[in-house]
Amino acid sequence: MSSTTASIAAAAAFGSAACIVTAVARPALVSAQQKLAAALSTAKLSRPIASRVDALGPVAGSTDQIAQLLRSQLIYASITAVITTLLMITNPSATSILAGGVAIAGAWQLPLIAARRAETVRCASIDRELTSALGEIVMGVEAGLTFESVINYYAKRHATPLSAEFAHMSQLLQAGRTRREAISELTRRNPTSILRSFAAAIEQNQTLGTPLAAVLRKQAETTRRHRRQAAETRAAAVSMKMIFPTVFCILPLLMIVVVGPAIVRLMEVL
Repeated sequence: MSSTTASIAAAAAFGSAACIVTAVARPALVSAQQKLAAALSTAKLSRPIASRVDALGPVAGSTDQIAQLLRSQLIYASITAVITTLLMITNPSATSILAGGVAIAGAWQLPLIAARRAETVRCASIDRELTSALGEIVMGVEAGLTFESVINYYAKRHATPLSAEFAHMSQLLQAGRTRREAISELTRRNPTSILRSFAAAIEQNQTLGTPLAAVLRKQAETTRRHRRQAAETRAAAVSMKMIFPTVFCILPLLMIVVVGPAIVRLMEVL
């Protein structure tokens, strides 16, 4: 009976503590989000906010996404801190304290690493898709459509990161922005080499007045050549990357399989 009463009391105390923490933390999170919005509206960002904006990228670096990233960091670090504290209580030592601090720091950085990885994957996906999309854009322009109509049509037909960027660009053009301004915004949001080359080709067409279809066709050929060269470079690097697993993982196993039986027989003879 006493154990049941103690369990009920502990559950009630835990629930009360959770309610108090929620009541205190919610206004703090709202205030932090308001301060974050004010900081993002200024030209100069603090170093922690700038690191989160850099991790999320120009596209996902909104106030809500930064606040969500901060909440993820707090949750990961808090869970890791609780687990490491429980482990250190059973075996307190300098090594365990140091390992706990490293684990908490790693948990704090884990959402930032995941955000940077997601942004890198998104930019790589845009580069790969643009290489294939240039052929469709060239056919549309050669068929008599304007560049704005082609990218708007592409954005409606696809649901990819590149189509989302083209849809954003179309919205800017419909809002009254010039083509040069829309292209500059596209390269700011997606600072990749292939997209910058694509933007330079469009700006060259506007500056020199050359036929857009010919410029885009030449750009498509250049992009495909660069993609092929990049694939050849990665393929050439595979042999160098295979040296470590071959020497330290495969060869020892081969030595055990080939030489092991001979050693066993030699030991039996001796």
